[in-house]
Amino acid sequence: MTVLSSVFKPAALALLVSLSLQVQAQSQAVTGLVVDSQGQPVANAKVHVHGRQQYVYTNAAGEFTIQSPLDAELHIAAKGFGDQFVKADQTQLKIALTAGGIERIAVSASGLHHYDLEMAHPVSVLSGEALSLKTAPTIGETLKSLPGVHSNYYGPVAASPVIRGLDGPRVKLLSNGLDTGDVSRVGPDHAITADAITTEQIEVLRGPATLLYGSGAIGGVVNVVDNRIPRQLRAPQTILDSRFNSVSDEKSLALTHDGSVDQLAWHFDGFDRQSNDHDVPTFTNDEGETSDKLANSWLDNQALNGGLSWVGSQGLFGVSVGHIDSQYGIPGHHAHGDEHTDEHNEEDHADHAEEGVYAAVKQDRVSLAGEIYSPIAGIETLSFTGAYTDYQHIEMEGAVAGTTFKNKSFENRLSVEHIELAGWHGLLGIHQQRNDYAAFGEEAFTPPSVSNSYALFLLEEKTFGEVTAQLGARVERTKHRADAIELAHEHEEDHDDEHEEHSSDFAKFTAASVSAGLVWNFVPGYQWAVSASRSERAPSAAEIYANGAHIATSSYELGLAYQLDDEGEILLNTNKMPAETANNIDIGFRKIDGDLTFSYNFFYNQIDNYLYQANTGLTMEDLAAHDHSGHDDEDAHDHAHGDFDIYQYQQNDVRMYGLEFALAYQVDSAQQVSLFADSVRASLKDGGDLPRIPPIKAGVEYQYQAQAWSANVGATHYARQNKVSEFESATASYTSIDASLSYYFDLSSIDMTAFIKGSNLTDKLGYVHSSFIKDDAPLPGRALTLGITARF
Repeated sequence: MTVLSSVFKPAALALLVSLSLQVQAQSQAVTGLVVDSQGQPVANAKVHVHGRQQYVYTNAAGEFTIQSPLDAELHIAAKGFGDQFVKADQTQLKIALTAGGIERIAVSASGLHHYDLEMAHPVSVLSGEALSLKTAPTIGETLKSLPGVHSNYYGPVAASPVIRGLDGPRVKLLSNGLDTGDVSRVGPDHAITADAITTEQIEVLRGPATLLYGSGAIGGVVNVVDNRIPRQLRAPQTILDSRFNSVSDEKSLALTHDGSVDQLAWHFDGFDRQSNDHDVPTFTNDEGETSDKLANSWLDNQALNGGLSWVGSQGLFGVSVGHIDSQYGIPGHHAHGDEHTDEHNEEDHADHAEEGVYAAVKQDRVSLAGEIYSPIAGIETLSFTGAYTDYQHIEMEGAVAGTTFKNKSFENRLSVEHIELAGWHGLLGIHQQRNDYAAFGEEAFTPPSVSNSYALFLLEEKTFGEVTAQLGARVERTKHRADAIELAHEHEEDHDDEHEEHSSDFAKFTAASVSAGLVWNFVPGYQWAVSASRSERAPSAAEIYANGAHIATSSYELGLAYQLDDEGEILLNTNKMPAETANNIDIGFRKIDGDLTFSYNFFYNQIDNYLYQANTGLTMEDLAAHDHSGHDDEDAHDHAHGDFDIYQYQQNDVRMYGLEFALAYQVDSAQQVSLFADSVRASLKDGGDLPRIPPIKAGVEYQYQAQAWSANVGATHYARQNKVSEFESATASYTSIDASLSYYFDLSSIDMTAFIKGSNLTDKLGYVHSSFIKDDAPLPGRALTLGITARF
């Protein structure tokens, strides 16, 4: 914690001292009422202080109170209504919203307080009741219905988002703008620690977003936004959410509480989720076994988070702490041996452990955030965010720890937002991140490593009549270091002293990224959006140093630090490792007003030196055949996995292109019909397709919104994927039909929502092409979810 203290303490002290100074900016408490065109209150409308990350929601009576600067502009938005901007020039306001149009949502990950419809880059935001109904135990499954987004589904226990065919180290996973600090990008069986159940909104930036978030965002960004560091003084409110899901007997309970007194604001949230193995339509796996249940797919997750902020007219300073304790079965893993007996049944998960390996995850996180408004002439806001995360993932075999993954990360971002200069408004910032990663145990396929990155970034925008220009640039220096790397496939016997080791202080990269975009409101209600970017990505430590059996993917992974000769010998790679470079263009056409709204997006991405895993055609048995240790006995672990294919990280030029489409038609004030579709193709420049690229997805949804209830029914079709790489099989098509019904009522002055949701109502057997274990992990079968939410 010494490094953490040296980073956080000076920043915190500077912010507190600065906030104690008197500046000219003043604030006021603004109360208001939001109604529709008939004068009826609009509940859950978002009231946002334009240019700041401060917002509140209206209550059931349409009322709100928000702390706002005297000259601020308030943005009011609600689902199904056109939004409005109003000046906070009175302490009491009444705002009438008109039905129709697209709800404009502030995107905190944009950097410059953009709304989604103001960004040249395509973005999707899931929030409110839509997020509540889509919430799943994993972020990937929660977001998979959004245009351009799929899931790499490692069963229902661990699923990360796939954006435009890219995932893993190319998609940045953020919690309130900072990295989640887990190791979900090292292996698909490692769950993301962020959870949707206590989240206010989830933002998905499709396409390169490296300017703010660095190399790991070359494919896109997923930002999970909550109020754990309060940024607004709010009247006390508590939200209690309880659910039951029939497909796995899942039971969950979540609590969120916000409040304030004087200038002190607080937040608390927590959840408990438990489930059994998931039911699936009857299927036959690769080994010829038939089952109607996905073995080892149980969950037992808990989390607690708390935050405290001082919020004043000159700025704010806040801190949050969080703890996650999670256990989940890992489909496809099996415990080695039968040494675990009934003596372990006293453990909470011993009954599950008998079925296979499970993960025990713990994470502690401390976050800081501060803002100073108008600290000096010419500066609008000085902002600081930082987080320290201590993460541990142990793969348990009964009561015995198998493989342990640890990661200690700390991240800091400091930005200065300036007033308009010659019409240009923007920010300049610095970004630092450090990851201290270690893995040990029989399935540790990457050595311990330390990664450091430092970056300088700039974002600017200017409006020319109906055209807004957006420019950005970033320079980042990344360095990976592993204490030592081994040349050959080794057996851990008596000859460790004979292992040839090599210093690995050679993985240093400088990545530069630039971006330019235009948003043209060429006629009222219509937009063209064009963006072009050149983004560079430094390889991750795992992509460089991997050398071992990766049980989750049933493969032996070999990183860039090594190379295979023609006889299957592992040698040290002395060739230069170039950064991955993506040259991307996005073209979008949008209709944002009226009863009919839509958006088209076309993208083309030429990625030079694309880093991917190529099947070498060799197996672990071939490595064993070239082991010169002089011993005849083969290691039991390697023998058990001798049929694992060897995948070598290689670099090649890749072309990716695709389409995304979304349309909504407001039939009348109560009814809406929506359509959506997306498609992506990815091929090597020298010929052949990339593996695990999602198929075409298309869907339709009908929504009905009454005063006291709402309903929707929809169908999503996933086409057959036969554009496959060498050694990869095609995946059949399937269609999932879903429906939900919600009822709103009051109970002793408590706002209540009761809902029932049906998923995969036809019990269709479906496989996810982007999954590493698709043939052994079909999607869940027919499921009914019952839930009730109380707000008071």
